[in-house]
Amino acid sequence: MSAYLVIEATPSDAERFSEYERQSLPLVIKYGGEPLARDTDTLPIERDDRPAIGVVIKFPDKQAVQAYFDSPEYAPLRAFRQTFTQARALVIED
Repeated sequence: MSAYLVIEATPSDAERFSEYERQSLPLVIKYGGEPLARDTDTLPIERDDRPAIGVVIKFPDKQAVQAYFDSPEYAPLRAFRQTFTQARALVIED
């Protein structure tokens, strides 16, 4: 059963966020992730705020998503991202 990581992010520093994306993409792929969509013009529905970036990544299952987020390789990138980005994430399985 595939799992979809749905991320909304609003970085305060676009250059640093680009660096984060550049470094995190190989890890996403390493853990079985496949980027499906990235949108900088999201359409908010039933909410007042608009995230700057919306991302959808397909993983083999929820365990693969958790392995990615919990990996020692991702930990410093996650900490880096958290210094300049407000983000929310949700995993949906089909």
